[in-house]
Amino acid sequence: MSRIAIAAFSGWNDAGEAATGVIDHLLETWPSRPAGRVDAEEYVDFQVNRPDIRTTEDGLRVVDWPDTELRIVTPPQGPEIVTVLGAEPSLRWKSFCDEVLEQMQLLDVSAVVCLGALLADVPHTRPLPVSSQVEPGAAESVGDRDQYVGPVGIPTILARRTTSAGLRTTSMWVQVPHYISHSTSPKAVLALVRELQELISAPIPQDELEAIAEGWMRGADELARTDQEIGAYVRELEQIQDAGELPGASGEAIAREFEQFLRRRREAD
Repeated sequence: MSRIAIAAFSGWNDAGEAATGVIDHLLETWPSRPAGRVDAEEYVDFQVNRPDIRTTEDGLRVVDWPDTELRIVTPPQGPEIVTVLGAEPSLRWKSFCDEVLEQMQLLDVSAVVCLGALLADVPHTRPLPVSSQVEPGAAESVGDRDQYVGPVGIPTILARRTTSAGLRTTSMWVQVPHYISHSTSPKAVLALVRELQELISAPIPQDELEAIAEGWMRGADELARTDQEIGAYVRELEQIQDAGELPGASGEAIAREFEQFLRRRREAD
């Protein structure tokens, strides 16, 4: 039976550590075993993603390099899952994606989900928006779908590579409130997990994630309550989203709103 691969990378594509948090949750929930690895030596700037050193239970000193690791996860039902987890590479993205694709093919992967998370003007008090779409093939028109123009990260490049190789590829992104971007966002992890559940036959346990997300919400509520500027900004975002204007907001409008928010903070300081 063919497998589905789920990929996430830390760094620019991982606001609130939401994308990598999904992989971490799957690995903590279900048994897994090593299945492959892409050596970081050729792709990662070690001054950006430094190796770690630790002491094992046997008293040995071991260096952990920021390699990209592939693992086979075995849910209680349905096909196995291949997880791809690592740091966004700094160099040679095309070759990196080719290596990942080659290992996926060796593991009989037929479908791929590339996860990402981005900072956005969204209120933490509302469901966090998640976009999920199957990547079009080279000969397919994108039609009326949203056509983003601008910089991209490794999930987008990997998605295009796996699509060109004939693997059905879904790109899944969650929006994370930018005004609390300094911390992890379990609510964003939960939003991605719920969207991912549509593609996974085995029920993904979510009780623990929901409890952690509720704690995060209480902290975010307290921040909005004690900081008048942030509180006012959150209420403004709520009004915009409730009016249905946020999905159609232009990049310029969002940037302008954020600049106004920062200017108010500087004036308050």
